[in-house]
Amino acid sequence: MPVHMLSEGGGRAEAQIPNHLQRIEIKKLTLDSECEDKYIKGHVVLKYPLNVLPNGRQMLKAVIQEHATQQSSSGIMSINAYFFGMLAKDFSDAVKQGGIVVVTGFSLIKSPTANKDKRHPCQLELFEEKKATVYVQNPKYIYVPLNELKPGVVVNVYGVVTYYKHPFPTKGTDYCSAVTIMDQSGRKLSCTLFSDKLEALPQIYKVGDIVRFHRIKTERFQGELKGVTSAGFSALTFDGRVGGPVIPRTGSKSYHFVEEDQRMLEMLRQWAASRCSPSEQNLSTVQPKQFFDLTCQLVAKAELVKSVLLKVWDGTKCSHPVWKVLEEEDILEGNAVLMYELQNLTVDVQVYDNHIEVAKSLKPGAYLRINNLHAKLHASTAKTQTSNENHLQFHLHGGTIYGRGIQVLPADSYDVQELKKKLESAEVRIHPNVSDSVLLDFSINEGTLHAQLERYQQQSVTVLTAHQHMKTTSLSNVKNCKPPQKFRIRAKLKSYEPKSLYQSVKRCCPKCRILQEIPDDESLAHLFQDASTRPLNLNLHNDFWYKTAVGCTKNKQQIAFHFLVEDDWEKDAEKTSVMVERASLNEIFQLSRRFGNIIPVTSSEEQLTLLDLSAPFLIQGKTCYYGCKNCSNVTDVRPLRQFVQQESWEAATIAQSLGIQLLQHVFLVKLELDDGTACLDAILWQDAEKFFRSLASEAEVNVALQEELERTMKTLCPPGKGFDELPWLDCCIMTYSTEDGVFNQIFDTVVAEETDILFNC
Repeated sequence: MPVHMLSEGGGRAEAQIPNHLQRIEIKKLTLDSECEDKYIKGHVVLKYPLNVLPNGRQMLKAVIQEHATQQSSSGIMSINAYFFGMLAKDFSDAVKQGGIVVVTGFSLIKSPTANKDKRHPCQLELFEEKKATVYVQNPKYIYVPLNELKPGVVVNVYGVVTYYKHPFPTKGTDYCSAVTIMDQSGRKLSCTLFSDKLEALPQIYKVGDIVRFHRIKTERFQGELKGVTSAGFSALTFDGRVGGPVIPRTGSKSYHFVEEDQRMLEMLRQWAASRCSPSEQNLSTVQPKQFFDLTCQLVAKAELVKSVLLKVWDGTKCSHPVWKVLEEEDILEGNAVLMYELQNLTVDVQVYDNHIEVAKSLKPGAYLRINNLHAKLHASTAKTQTSNENHLQFHLHGGTIYGRGIQVLPADSYDVQELKKKLESAEVRIHPNVSDSVLLDFSINEGTLHAQLERYQQQSVTVLTAHQHMKTTSLSNVKNCKPPQKFRIRAKLKSYEPKSLYQSVKRCCPKCRILQEIPDDESLAHLFQDASTRPLNLNLHNDFWYKTAVGCTKNKQQIAFHFLVEDDWEKDAEKTSVMVERASLNEIFQLSRRFGNIIPVTSSEEQLTLLDLSAPFLIQGKTCYYGCKNCSNVTDVRPLRQFVQQESWEAATIAQSLGIQLLQHVFLVKLELDDGTACLDAILWQDAEKFFRSLASEAEVNVALQEELERTMKTLCPPGKGFDELPWLDCCIMTYSTEDGVFNQIFDTVVAEETDILFNC
């Protein structure tokens, strides 16, 4: 068993591992470090889900960070660790985020994400067959009362929510949420929480919810103690009502929750019940001038000049006459039969300012919580007295104070289940005779009204960027139409190729449209190896626009460096451009980490020339630029003279000067779509970068982006799901014919962002 559980009562972890092992600190690790009989100890601050690689092998990524007491003012203290095979499965099952681990039998390789994640430049790899072993001591969590908190410590706390702001995007890449909590000590703690993942922030529905924060850091700010997120921060949110469910709301796949946690939760619920007045009201109990929270279902909506109208119900009837915003309801989006059925139970909510975009994106049938909704009497002037003067109207004003906003509640949440009970028992108006066409669109005999509204709400995981006016066409009609045509379709993604999305990155010539595979390292290595056997031409060394230096490798292989600048390249290497001759692929990549621009060249009898265009003509960092063999007309490298004085090089400009047709990075993905009427194969190509909201050139070299794209495809086509469980995709599709047959291509479509899907404020 490569994963060993250590006893909490057995003392420190070091006392329970083999004596011959010696500790090495993370900050002292290098690629040359001797790893045999060495171990690393730290907390698991991040633990990612278990993944399956294209070869079928399991893999898990974790981030290990040394204890805060071990950290000094210098050195990186966290490192990425990758576990493979059964070791990955055992680690996933046994290790909890926040646990202490001791790892041994690891190997070290260069981390490709160090510049982005700011972690150690090396990463750990652990294989069971290479005798890698993990010793685990999972944490026993201690929760600190709020009145005992001190600044500058990382703690775990429980508290009742007394104030909150819904998560909102920052100017950077993170989301931010503000929460104030209180516990039995009477002390409050205001927290500012940041995360690059929306689901990692606490999912608070209302004041009175109970939250549990792990690894929150306390800081002194303007004389008051504040809470902020730290590495490994996690949150659970519970319904604060006595007798409510114990199932937490969280984005974590796994969490630690034991009998002691349940006892603390129930104690907080009892305490809060006697001190916190609920802000939630039914429509039947609301009074004028109240600000309240409403749990309801959306029946219809309409976009007005300066607001959005939401027509909602909660199964109860307002005790006051309600103001009707629209005399003519033709502009309402919703089912006419249901609007008539529920006309005595619905109220009109007008949404303003920063909440308008969220309201526009809502679908009839959604279950909502509208926080800090204002009930007020309709104001009328003396000249325009109407019978509606004492009617109640409902406004959601701008701003986010007191959690003001709209949330879409999951259909399986406790609040929605309670709401459904009220909706099912509501007395609705019997509809009169309705035209057959309306009934065919939406049969009122298909179960309860709220269930019909649920079916009306079919959320798509993609969004159209144009052509929203087009009517949806079935795939059977698309297949029967003669190309070229453009359609709007609604279908489900049954499968896609390639399964590993990084393999979908190709190179395309914008002129001849030819597609090329990304060359593998082995092929490139052979190409550079062949070039390294060609002799140097000493007559070509040192020209007026470049200076030459010759060095030797460990194998006594001569390499020529032709520097295009006269400055001291050792002091300004990242801005230096150098033509390199007779270097291997590995040496080229090493040089690209040091110099700004690398141009691989070889010697002819008269001039320095580029290698065959099967090799990159320009390397900048991790990015390699290639040219099209068919459309390029290259002679030699003398046109580079004009760029000697330029600090920054644009690949397109360099290619043009050399007579090279620059190849572009593109995605090419084959999709199998099905809408119940037919199956159809479509490709993502010319609009694929827009679809994924990502650049293909970055996907080739960025491991984090590759992982994100894999998660995106699993959202569009969840593995192991039946057809009925798959999400819908709204797409624009064009059909066209070539000599090879008829093809279908996706265009003007993008993957929905989290805010498009969740509609959170």
